[in-house]
Amino acid sequence: MDGAGYFRSFIRIVLPMVKPGMAALVVLLFADYWNMVEQPLIFLQDANLQPLSIFLSRLQEDALGVSFAAAVLYMTPMILLFLLAERYFIEGIELSGIKG
Repeated sequence: MDGAGYFRSFIRIVLPMVKPGMAALVVLLFADYWNMVEQPLIFLQDANLQPLSIFLSRLQEDALGVSFAAAVLYMTPMILLFLLAERYFIEGIELSGIKG
């Protein structure tokens, strides 16, 4: 890497090393924000603007088919994101436990 500037060193050395940790961070943050319930309840007064997590808590027991369909729709983005980033996510968690 002789003669490489700071940017090229960053691209070639640092980014490949932090990619698994960043992927794990993205998956965990997305899961945290996706499952958020309290803030939308406080800040969004209009029922049409509230997220699906609030809608799921307001479904009645007599509409069981609608409940299951909404639950599948609610889980789909999180499952797809995990499947896309599974390799990096697991590698990032493995690397976090290594003591140097």
